[in-house]
Amino acid sequence: MNFREIYPDFITEDTTNECKVKLDRDDVLGWLKTICGFANTKGGDLYIGVKDKSYDLVGFDLNELDKEKLFLLNQINIHFPVNPTIKINIIPYTINNKERYIINAHIFESEQKPIILKYDEMPLIYKRRDGYTNAATAEEIRNMSIQSNFISFDSQLTDITYNRNDFTKLLNFYKERHDGKELSDKELASIKFFDSNNKLYKGSYLFSDKFNGVETKVVCSLYKVLTRGDDMIISSNTFTGNLIDSFNFIMDFIKMRMNYSIIKKSDSHIKLQSIPERALFEAVINSLAHRDYFLTGSQISIDLFPNRLTITSPGNLFGSGDLVQTYNLDSIISKRRNELICDILVLCNAMEAKGTGFEKIKDEYKKENISHQPFISSKNNQFSIILPDITSDIGVDITDEAIQISGNILKTSKYDLKILSYCFKESRSIKEITEYIDVSNSSFFRNNIINNLVEQNYLFEKDTSRGKKYQTNKDKVIIK
Repeated sequence: MNFREIYPDFITEDTTNECKVKLDRDDVLGWLKTICGFANTKGGDLYIGVKDKSYDLVGFDLNELDKEKLFLLNQINIHFPVNPTIKINIIPYTINNKERYIINAHIFESEQKPIILKYDEMPLIYKRRDGYTNAATAEEIRNMSIQSNFISFDSQLTDITYNRNDFTKLLNFYKERHDGKELSDKELASIKFFDSNNKLYKGSYLFSDKFNGVETKVVCSLYKVLTRGDDMIISSNTFTGNLIDSFNFIMDFIKMRMNYSIIKKSDSHIKLQSIPERALFEAVINSLAHRDYFLTGSQISIDLFPNRLTITSPGNLFGSGDLVQTYNLDSIISKRRNELICDILVLCNAMEAKGTGFEKIKDEYKKENISHQPFISSKNNQFSIILPDITSDIGVDITDEAIQISGNILKTSKYDLKILSYCFKESRSIKEITEYIDVSNSSFFRNNIINNLVEQNYLFEKDTSRGKKYQTNKDKVIIK
C-alpha cells in the first residue's frame, strides 16, 4: 500500500514534507536536524512509517506505535534546549484486514528563531531546503535573529473597533472585585485598551465576549495515578474562549475535582481545600497573564494528580531563562511578557502591579513540610508551577513532575517513579537504589518492587562482573 493512496495530493519530499520508515536509534541527528530545519523555516510534516523513496507504507502496530512516539518525544526533550512546537497526529490505515498506524509529527514554524539543536554538547542550527536539510549559514542565522526581535503579542493592533457591549464578562469581573463599582471607558483608555481610533489591541481582544480563538486553548485533566499518560486520565476537558471564561473554566474544573477534608470544631466544622484558595487563584491568574501567546498549537495544561496540581503555561518564565526547579518562589522576579494583559488584570484587582503572586503562594504553604511545598520550573519553552495537595500524605517529589510512562504499572508502589528516574541515565545496583530511596535492601523489596518493574519491562536487568544492575527502559519512560 502506498502513502499516496491515503494522501493523493502528496507528490514527493520537499520543503515541508519528510518521510522515515522509522526513527534511527543509531543516528538520531539524521532526523532531529529535519525537525530543527522545519522549525527554522516554514514548518513541516515528518511522516514516520513511510519509506522515503517509494513512499510505501510500513507503519506500526499499537505496541510499536507507542514506543516510537515516546522515543520521538524523549529525543526532542534531550536535544533541544528550547523545544520546537510540535503536534503529533496518528494516521490509521488497514491492510490485510489489520489496522496499522503512521505517525505524523507536524512541526510549526518557530516565532522566535533560531531554534538550536544540541548534539554531543555542540549547538547546531539547521534550515530546510527543497527536500533536504543542512546547516544554516552565518548570514541566515543573523537574519533569523534580526527578524525575531521581540514584539509582545498583546501590543499588536487589530482592525476591531472597541464596543463596550462586547465586554460584559470583563465588566462584571471588575465589578465583582470592586464591590459593585463600574469600570469606565476612561480607565480602559488609561491603560491603552484601545488606540486613538478606538481599535483594540490583541491583548484587549482576548477579553472580548466574542473571542474564541485557539490562542487561549486550555486542557484540564484529572489523573488517577502520580504520572502522566493517556490511559491514566479519569477525565479531560478542553476550552477556548475569552480570558475571563478561561479563568472560570479552570477554577471550576479544579474545585469540582480536588480533594477536601473536614476539620471538626466543638460546635461546627470547616471544609478545607486540598489546594489553598489564594495559592490556586494566584497560580491560575499567573498562567493566563504570562503565557506566550505566540506559541501556536500550544495550550495551558491543568493536570490534577492525587498528590498535586500542576499548571503549565507555554513559554519560559519571561526573563528568567531555564530555572529547572526551585522552591524559592519569593526570590523570582517575574518580568511581564504581556504588559497590556497584566495591566487589565491589575485594573481588575486580580494581580498586583508590584508582582507579589509567588510570595502569596509560598505564604499559603508556610506551615507545610518540605514534601508539601510548592515549586516552579521553567524549561523546554514551558513554565510550570506545582501546588501540593495539603490533604495528601504522599507528598510531592520532583520525579513525579519530570517523568512520563507508557501504560499503567500494575501493583504500583510509591517508590516506582523514584527508581525509574534514578536508573534512567545509567544502570544501578540494588545497593545504590536502596541507598538512594532510603529503604532496606530486603528480599521483599527485590521481589515485590524491583522484579515487578522488570517483569513489566519498565526496568532492564543486566548481569555485570559486579552483579546485577538495573536500567530504565527508555522506550517506555520519558524524563522531561
